[in-house]
Amino acid sequence: MAGDPPSHRKRKAPVAAVAAEDEAEAETQELRREVEELDEGLADLDRRILEHLRGTSTRLANAAVARLVALRPLARLESPTAETSIAEEEQLEKLNILKSKVEANIAYLPKVLDKMKESVA
Repeated sequence: MAGDPPSHRKRKAPVAAVAAEDEAEAETQELRREVEELDEGLADLDRRILEHLRGTSTRLANAAVARLVALRPLARLESPTAETSIAEEEQLEKLNILKSKVEANIAYLPKVLDKMKESVA
């Protein structure tokens, strides 16, 4: 009452404060779930991009080889000589080297992109 000394017992937290804490905790958990889902989606997207780049490198190299073969002059009717077959083998070897270099360069693109992102950041 008015003249009574104050009570030294601890007061319980108001119901509204407890409800606010519960709501904040639930919201935090929901945000964590959303972040985890976004991380999983990002990892999946990274995997798909790498698969696409690997496939693209193979398709690009094959397309380059096909184009170079198409541009090659038609075979002559006369019988091939040793010189022409050696020259053709050299061209084929150079073409295979070019194909492997193109594949290696395209396969290295994800690493180049990562380095570019690091330097920009």
